[in-house]
Amino acid sequence: MINLTSRKHSNSSPTFRRGFFYALLVLFCSLSVAYPESTSSIPSTVIYGRTVDQDDHIVPYVSLILQQTDLFILSDKDGNFSYTKPFSNQDSILVQRIGFQNEVISAQTLQNTGIIRLTPVVLELGSVEIQGENTSVAGSILAPLTRYTKSSASGSVDHTKLLRKIPGVSIKSYGGPAGIRSLSIDGGPTSHTKIIIDGIDITSAQNGEADISQLPLPYIESITYIPYDITHTASGGSDGVVMLGSIDQASHLSISKGSFGHTAYDINLQKQFLGVWTSIQLGQRWEDGDYPVTWDHDVHNRKNNNFNQQFVSLKAKGMVDTHLFWQISAMESRQSRGVAGLVWSTDTLSHRNDQLDLLGTTLGWVRPTGSTHIQASLRVSEEYYVNPLLNLRGDHKLHSYQVKIDDRQTLNKRLELLTDLSFSQDHIESSATGEHDRHSFAASINPGITLIKGIKLVPSLKFHVSPNLYEQFLTDIQLQIPFFWGPLEKISLSRGDVYRYPSFNDLYWSPGGNPDLLPEETEVTTAQVQLDLNRFGSLTLQWQRKESTNLIQWIPGFFYWQPENIRSAERESHKIMWQLDKSKYNFSTFANTSLIHTYDQDWKKPLRYAPSQTSAFGLIWSPANYEFNLEYSYISDLISMYDYPVDTMVKAAELWSLSAAHTWQSKFGEFVFVVSGDNLFDISYETIRGYPEPGRSYRITTTYTPTHKYERN
Repeated sequence: MINLTSRKHSNSSPTFRRGFFYALLVLFCSLSVAYPESTSSIPSTVIYGRTVDQDDHIVPYVSLILQQTDLFILSDKDGNFSYTKPFSNQDSILVQRIGFQNEVISAQTLQNTGIIRLTPVVLELGSVEIQGENTSVAGSILAPLTRYTKSSASGSVDHTKLLRKIPGVSIKSYGGPAGIRSLSIDGGPTSHTKIIIDGIDITSAQNGEADISQLPLPYIESITYIPYDITHTASGGSDGVVMLGSIDQASHLSISKGSFGHTAYDINLQKQFLGVWTSIQLGQRWEDGDYPVTWDHDVHNRKNNNFNQQFVSLKAKGMVDTHLFWQISAMESRQSRGVAGLVWSTDTLSHRNDQLDLLGTTLGWVRPTGSTHIQASLRVSEEYYVNPLLNLRGDHKLHSYQVKIDDRQTLNKRLELLTDLSFSQDHIESSATGEHDRHSFAASINPGITLIKGIKLVPSLKFHVSPNLYEQFLTDIQLQIPFFWGPLEKISLSRGDVYRYPSFNDLYWSPGGNPDLLPEETEVTTAQVQLDLNRFGSLTLQWQRKESTNLIQWIPGFFYWQPENIRSAERESHKIMWQLDKSKYNFSTFANTSLIHTYDQDWKKPLRYAPSQTSAFGLIWSPANYEFNLEYSYISDLISMYDYPVDTMVKAAELWSLSAAHTWQSKFGEFVFVVSGDNLFDISYETIRGYPEPGRSYRITTTYTPTHKYERN
């Protein structure tokens, strides 16, 4: 266990016990709703689940076709699928996958269960394929800690509300809608969490972070968090992988209006053309961004926080035959934003324009004994910053390319193999760093071994090299033990090595860059227990320890900040996650809490911006044509700057949000009206010292979806 140095907490922090008591009270009331004697609710239009075999082992790349509309869904390599379009309850779904029998199931059945079980064509062959498509090969043995798909009644939802569902998460924002946003998990640097959209890594090689403010609100539809995934841990990712899913919605027009000058619209057009399912989405969002705040007992009016975002996206997918599929995903967003500055040093003149382009394509094919897919992606970002008062100008352009090939193969009944090979190239042209290139290569081999009584063992050997920067072999080991003792389902254990290259800014920023920085290395050890509480949902317990060497942190020097390699840093987290879904009553709820301990060996203190506790709670209830969504989140106080005799702290914060939606059906289509409120108790809080966030806000969203004709084209 880590011997932690205590710190003095803020006296003005909200009382966690009070907020959590309210959450438990809501939970108690929600359980009484979840188990009524009778109900008149109607099914929700949200479907999400997994494709599995008769033994509940994952089967990837399964085709799901709604027969009355010819709409097409393809489960991913982990068997996950989601569907949020309006549909007829009388519709049926054709399920196809090579090596398995074709099946037709009703939409109502899929809605109620969320699970599709396939039957092998030949039992002997099926038993071999079951091993080949098991989770031990498809990715991490550790179960995802968060899965969420927005419903058609969600309205305009900020990304921070989605990401707060991740246990141990803290969002870092430079205040207001114009501020850059990034996320941190378990008190680690933001560069330790890998964010992927439709298989495209959006991490910037310039600063090692992903700015989620560049992602349009309606573009992101689903979120999955995996605490440790051996298939996505190239540079970065020691705190896990956040996989975001883009648009998979029906044709619609959505308009929203809200506090602080919020106005937005988006249009989505979906059409099947020559066997290709295509979605095109475009939209714009405006934020005046001025808002009053109370900071250090003084009232301020934050200005120069205006934000204007335009975006367009494309997603197309198709099946060449039952063996071969392809997908293309593309998005461009352009942002024009003010830079408000610190609350004690306001800036009403600075401005920033930035642009993000993403393009990814995947070609995959399946066979009875495995599957292979090739993925190529491109990430392009541009940024222009100007401060007329100080005559500062910054111009940054970054191009990142990646090609990845992975293959899953069944060798026999007890042995499977996952291999992957990837190449990436980053090129930067910057007024602050100059012009630089970096090439990286990675290869791994991961045999999956099934032992007696279903015990699974997955060792991994990875080789990574970046010329003139890094070259090393890394190892992983994962173990999964199934149990049948009461509610106990399985225990999963893992230990692995993860690294992160220094970013271009870390190495070359002028002034302050340090070309002698070493890559960060982190050893991650995890234990995870899953329990099935039957009618009371599921419970997951997790313990995780992370020991980092050469951790890179920017430290204030005599004249400017500089990055340094910290000798050693330790982090340890304990998490409890509970989930309950009652589709029969259109009700679901979740709760999680995380206790986090961090320790900087150099400063002999907890890490900066590392909370000691986070918690979240939420419920969704959809009676008849209504949907109600209530959420609560808490983050403890944290150190923003080491000081003597008392460190400078950021106060704790607890936030409540609520939304209510009503859906009207007419011969012209579906109309959804949503009213939502954030920070309902209007608390003053900040995530980065000196950048206070807005207070209470409201938002109204109206969405129109044209009528579907439930007949074949």
